[in-house]
Amino acid sequence: MKKETSLNSLRRGFLILETFGVGEDSLSNAEISARTGMPKSTVSRLTSVLCDMGYLSPALETGGFRIGAGALRLGYSALASMNIRQRARRPMQELADRASVSVSLAIRQGVHMLYIEQARGAAAVTTRLTVGDRLPIVVSAIGQAYLAACDGGEIAEIAELLAESDPQAAATLGDKVTDARRQIAEQGFCLSMDTWLPGIHAIAAPVLDLDTKTRMAVNCGGVATLLPKQRLLEDLGPAIEALASHISALPPRALVAEVEAGRQV
Repeated sequence: MKKETSLNSLRRGFLILETFGVGEDSLSNAEISARTGMPKSTVSRLTSVLCDMGYLSPALETGGFRIGAGALRLGYSALASMNIRQRARRPMQELADRASVSVSLAIRQGVHMLYIEQARGAAAVTTRLTVGDRLPIVVSAIGQAYLAACDGGEIAEIAELLAESDPQAAATLGDKVTDARRQIAEQGFCLSMDTWLPGIHAIAAPVLDLDTKTRMAVNCGGVATLLPKQRLLEDLGPAIEALASHISALPPRALVAEVEAGRQV
């Protein structure tokens, strides 16, 4: 029982840290409680422990908390260990410059996709998302591309998480996976038009890290007026498939085909 309680406390501590978004100066115990669903007394106890460990620090001007140096060290260490970021940086920047768009690489974090690398074209007019930001896995192009490459076990895990946090999204997960795999098989990338946010278009393709065999996805997106459907399908879609093929252990179509065949990748 003690072991289970300790594991629950550890899990809740990480959930609190994940609550802090990029650009947020601080959060109070009440705000953390509202976002996580944890009782305020539990949040208060855990934020105190996280402060003692250096993972949070008090924001004296607001009475809340902000991410501490300990959490930053963990984050930077994790990013530094991902060699794929270095391999992807140059081809991502080349595409961003050529097409005047933003190009981003992401991994899964729960039911979101977390940006771990990004390149922006000089004249890009895009969303303000940057490294450390998250997109919902079900409705974003980068999330759908990732889902296309997931095996049954990971899909089941995502479905369980969605059932707790977003039952409506959970109900559509199976159809999203099927459609994403169809798109990858037919054209090599997933297309999203206004499904994440009105006026935002994007395309994305799945990636398999050469070193760690971690599933990821790479996207290209921006405002709809600059990224009409024809440009996405005829120019940027093939370009994102080529980029994914360049940095991945398997090209997108082959990666999804292996997963659908039940072979471990």
